[in-house]
Amino acid sequence: MQKLNVLIAGDGVSADFIKASKYLNKLYITSDIKIEGCVNIKFNTFVELAKKCKALKIDVVFVENEKWILQGISDVLRNNFINCLALNSNWANFLIDFGKSKNLLQKYKIFIPKNLAYPNEFPVIVKSNRHANVVNSVDEVIKYRNELASVSEEIAKSSFLEEFIQGKYCKITSVFDGKTLISIPVQELPNEKLLEYNQNLQTMLIAENSNFIGFFNSKIIYNDEIVNIGFDFEWQNFDYDILYLAISTIYQKLNEIDFVKN
Repeated sequence: MQKLNVLIAGDGVSADFIKASKYLNKLYITSDIKIEGCVNIKFNTFVELAKKCKALKIDVVFVENEKWILQGISDVLRNNFINCLALNSNWANFLIDFGKSKNLLQKYKIFIPKNLAYPNEFPVIVKSNRHANVVNSVDEVIKYRNELASVSEEIAKSSFLEEFIQGKYCKITSVFDGKTLISIPVQELPNEKLLEYNQNLQTMLIAENSNFIGFFNSKIIYNDEIVNIGFDFEWQNFDYDILYLAISTIYQKLNEIDFVKN
């Protein structure tokens, strides 16, 4: 199998993990941080980065910077025929806004916390786009919403109340190649529950014509069922050769990976 020239778009959180792969040829990074074995490159725009990727014969770009994902780095690189393992900007912005994505998750039989018109019992969650806080009284609800308003009136207006669910908190890392979704096993979760969650999430991505390849995390609470409480795109290490996974994603071969999958 081929060896890859890889670019990390970020601060190198995944550098050691990628360097451990037997499929690595050369590693580049956009950060100024000095990491042994990495070549630092700079760019001002995503278009400029795409040109440098072509000149350096980069095979795949791993994006660690969540802000760049939301700004559309994947869209620009893929439009320039650069393999980029990250969500496109539309899906990234949609999933990160849990107020908007909850209805879609529910449509595809993914458990989510209930929204509350009024807190009949405490604790409850005050949630908005990118913000969440556990509160234990009406006074705390008001105080926290005032704190949000001091940051942004728009964020405060988008806030809503959500039921508090007890259970184990963890993240599920999933990889999508455009037709197959696989989720990395999590020690705290029974495989049959993870498989069910993975299937429902895959059905959603395919049915809604998502157009990306790459990694993302589901933030979940587990208490007999997997309850999705949001998404993020932070890098998580796991015990698997990341570049073999990348190659399988690029060539839509994730269905051949032998762990929790459809």
